[in-house]
Amino acid sequence: MLRIRLRRTGKKKQPQYRVVVADQRAPRDGDFVEVLGHYNPRTEPSTLVLKEERVKHWLSVGAQPSETVHRMLHKAGLTEVEPPARTTKQSKAEREAVEAALRAESDAAAAAVAAAAEATAAAEAAATEAAAEAPEATTEEAAESDDSGEESKD
Repeated sequence: MLRIRLRRTGKKKQPQYRVVVADQRAPRDGDFVEVLGHYNPRTEPSTLVLKEERVKHWLSVGAQPSETVHRMLHKAGLTEVEPPARTTKQSKAEREAVEAALRAESDAAAAAVAAAAEATAAAEAAATEAAAEAPEATTEEAAESDDSGEESKD
């Protein structure tokens, strides 16, 4: 499969790149099919010069751009398909915010569990009190009914 990608040129610590069509298995600076332009990231703003017709031709015949070249082509308006978002490591502030949110969520869950436990304990205590009062009332009622039953037998 053919790829549209960057080929590094320039001196040490002074990179410049050629935008080339090459086989995807070829080394970065190895064989290529055609030079489509050049890119210099060291200028302000960065310089990107492309042969637009040739880029469109290679895209039409199935050449796939590398992620970096895809971003460049999208910025230049040569592709409508938006490049995929890069997955990056979270910053320290983002990690701390996520940890704080998780801590707050776990604290809220712990508070809910504690409140549920208190409510359950209160309900059990009320049930125990009601059960303790109920036998006393039943014994008193039973004693009264025993007394009344003896009088009726005589």
